[in-house]
Amino acid sequence: MMVIRRVAHQARMALLWIAWLLLPTGCGGDGPGSELKVRPRPRPLGQAGARLIRLPQDEPFSIALAPSQQAAGLNGEASAEAHALREGRADATAEVRNGGSAQAGFQIGHAFENDSDRQIEMQVRVRCGMEMAAGADPPGPLPGAKVGLRLYARDGRNRLVRNIGLMEHATEDGAAASSERKDVAFELLLGPRESVSVFLAGSVQVETREGRSARGAIKLSGLEMEVRTEAAPPVGTAGDEQG
Repeated sequence: MMVIRRVAHQARMALLWIAWLLLPTGCGGDGPGSELKVRPRPRPLGQAGARLIRLPQDEPFSIALAPSQQAAGLNGEASAEAHALREGRADATAEVRNGGSAQAGFQIGHAFENDSDRQIEMQVRVRCGMEMAAGADPPGPLPGAKVGLRLYARDGRNRLVRNIGLMEHATEDGAAASSERKDVAFELLLGPRESVSVFLAGSVQVETREGRSARGAIKLSGLEMEVRTEAAPPVGTAGDEQG
């Protein structure tokens, strides 16, 4: 029975390794946290005149999700935890000891809708503080922990219209820790009655074999989003520009 359990565990771990290797992370493709499991009702932007919306000063963020999961190996331990608060704070941690997998992440941002009959231009600026740490024991080139932070925008038809990498590190490249400020800006066009969700996604993914341990953590603080809108010529839609 123990032999059968060990073979089944090894097969499951092999499938997880394959999924890990195939996980898309490059610019222009989907990455960790790019899919929203829950879509809030978008905030109407009003008439197509010039205006400025500041979040969370004007209203709390409408997107605040924090999924996590873990699966320890036969002789291992795994833990994962994540939080996301609508006032602009989030964190995620994951750790595996002696084999297994753990994932934790967060998505935090806002959904908007052009409820006017004119095309509008959105100028989006995102600022935040970010702290990360990742390490493996013993250190080495084998997969262990991956930590990342990306900025996404998905339109109402679920098309990824922006995918901006802000930070990415894997313990194959050694242990690391950092603390920095991020300041990113981009533009989008929204046609009449079109919507878009703009959100940050932080992810910690840990996968180790028996005899190895790894851990990762990411923390987001002071998230602020400014959205300026103004009327635009009636050509193109939000999906015409890709990040």
